[in-house]
Amino acid sequence: MENVRKYFKRDISWLSFNYRVLMEAMDHTVPLFDRIKFLSIYQSNQEEFYRVRVSEYHQILSDPLQSIEDKRQAENTLSAINQEVNRQVDIFNKFFFNEIIPELEKEGMVLYHNEQIENCHQEEIRNFFKEEVFPFLQPVLILKNDIVSFLRDNRLYLAIKMYKKGDPDRQPFYAQIKIPFSKVPRFINLTPHDGKNYLMFIDDMIALNLDIVFPGFIIDSHYAIRVSRDADFSIEAKEVANIVDAVRKRVKKRKIGNANRLVYDGCMPLDMLQYICDAYDIPHGQCIRSGRYLNLEDLSKLPNLTGKELSEVLPSPMQIPAFDRVPTMFEVIRQRDFLIHFPYQSFSYLTRFLTEAADNPNVTDIKLTQYRVAENSEIIDRLLYAAQKGKQVTVYVEIKARFDEENNIITSELMRKSGIRVVYSTPGLKVHAKALLIKCSTLHKNQPQAYAFLSTGNFNENTARIYSDMGLFTINREITSELDKLFSILDGSSNDRYFQTLLVAQFNMVDVLKQKINFEIEEARQGRKAHIILKMNGLHDTNMINALYDASEAGVHIDLIVRGINCLVPNQPYSRNIRMIRIIDSYLEHARIWYFYAGGHEDIYLSSADWMRRNLNRRIETAVPIFDQSIKNEILSIISLQLQDNVKACYIDENLENHYVQSREAKLRSQRHCFHLLEKYSIPDTQSVIPEIFIS
Repeated sequence: MENVRKYFKRDISWLSFNYRVLMEAMDHTVPLFDRIKFLSIYQSNQEEFYRVRVSEYHQILSDPLQSIEDKRQAENTLSAINQEVNRQVDIFNKFFFNEIIPELEKEGMVLYHNEQIENCHQEEIRNFFKEEVFPFLQPVLILKNDIVSFLRDNRLYLAIKMYKKGDPDRQPFYAQIKIPFSKVPRFINLTPHDGKNYLMFIDDMIALNLDIVFPGFIIDSHYAIRVSRDADFSIEAKEVANIVDAVRKRVKKRKIGNANRLVYDGCMPLDMLQYICDAYDIPHGQCIRSGRYLNLEDLSKLPNLTGKELSEVLPSPMQIPAFDRVPTMFEVIRQRDFLIHFPYQSFSYLTRFLTEAADNPNVTDIKLTQYRVAENSEIIDRLLYAAQKGKQVTVYVEIKARFDEENNIITSELMRKSGIRVVYSTPGLKVHAKALLIKCSTLHKNQPQAYAFLSTGNFNENTARIYSDMGLFTINREITSELDKLFSILDGSSNDRYFQTLLVAQFNMVDVLKQKINFEIEEARQGRKAHIILKMNGLHDTNMINALYDASEAGVHIDLIVRGINCLVPNQPYSRNIRMIRIIDSYLEHARIWYFYAGGHEDIYLSSADWMRRNLNRRIETAVPIFDQSIKNEILSIISLQLQDNVKACYIDENLENHYVQSREAKLRSQRHCFHLLEKYSIPDTQSVIPEIFIS
């Protein structure tokens, strides 16, 4: 009987990834404030997950055109999500209270939570509240049948139960207060006492002084609550003429989207919870029980008052001698292709390249894609400079990049006013490719006509400090001419969609990938070596997963390094030759690398695309082949280190559980080893002899 192939549910798989982030926080070998940072990341990830992914299921449930079966599946998925989130939240809170807070105290930092307030702090807390907090509070009575109030998305509130003074019937009243985070910090630094530093949650400070806020009431109890609202939206094709205005309107409406989750302090009585749900029209099934403190993504703002270094000291980005010893980077890139690694190597080389392009009299055009623009972006500054120098600058801006829409619009308007041609993608399409093209005049016969830079990550100097990405500089005419063709398609001046060298999603990417996989399948069937290595952030497309299942059944050895969503189920008869790991460490693993043994030719691509349905079918993505053998060796050496990682790598089993890789070999933490590898590689005149590490 043929095995029925299985796939993990996308969003349950994502929860497995986020739990791996939580595991990093619970790792005692990680410095204390890095563990706190991972707690913050875990919470921030979860909030975005509810605002986007969970909102899609609620949209299905509220859509009268959806089938009964689709609604039933949405309900089942939501139930599974909430069950898993509740499990993880319990683990999170126990860990925070039982381990993190005591460890802070061992380091001389007391974070008030349940203990008695020291006498020396009581008056200080009272005075600070009156002077710095009380003027910004706006208490609101919750009267479900008489007053309609609104809970803002991603804000923290105290819900208060109280009784009117002198009321013999003790009729309960309920109120809410929004914590004024824009005016006061989440953690208030108090005067040191008895050799220890003291901090207090601003929510606790407000709770201790509720008698000042409600002088006519007796305070019974208070509990933290927060609401997540739908943040996902789509733009209709008819809005293409005014896409900027359409996006602006959708972003504004995001703040008042439908509530899809109420997170509450688990100590809240059920009758009070029901009253709040009724008042704000939130179904009880959308309530997530949590601990006393919510919005703990704010832990990233917890000040280190110990005077000790309680975080890992990350190395500074390395300089690249090959670029430093020449007047211009153009000289190096004219000699051969060059690979650059962020954040191991400095992002400043990309801004330098743009500056040199602006100053180069032979450069005529600069074309670049922008997906997530950094605030106060150096990249944008260099483009503005190039426009001032008379270059024809075109920037293809994706203003639908989720949660970066407003910043992208503001930046686009700045560029447009400065003479830069700005092209927006159409409503149903996202441009996710990370590509730069520098075009030159043909006045000098021996000079290349174009330079290209294709990256796995955004042109964003902020994320380049923490995202691990790769980018290729090249003058290869096949690549630069096809990249120029892609830019022409994006601005509507060409319909030629034939690509032979670059892989472009929606045009040739999927077909070529399937050809590569089928070649490995045939090699395995002929008894020859067949090997596929795929590194990416997400694997969701079932057609591609089926192709990998086919390859596994044929005997192809497959290694997957997938940080996030991975819907492929391992340890099944049809996936027995597939090994899946994910690596969570100091840097966010973000590079997309595809390797095919190809009969010994070893085809390698760097890409902007994950194997998600949206990336392969509804976005513009690119993958660039690597031709230079020394760069192939470089990439293979780094991939080999990651496959050998036995410190930060976890393999994923058939139940979506993360298990740290166990090995009798010496400890190998791939990110540290990558830095040391590239450090040796950065010695002048050694780039062509990077040591090749065997991939088994």
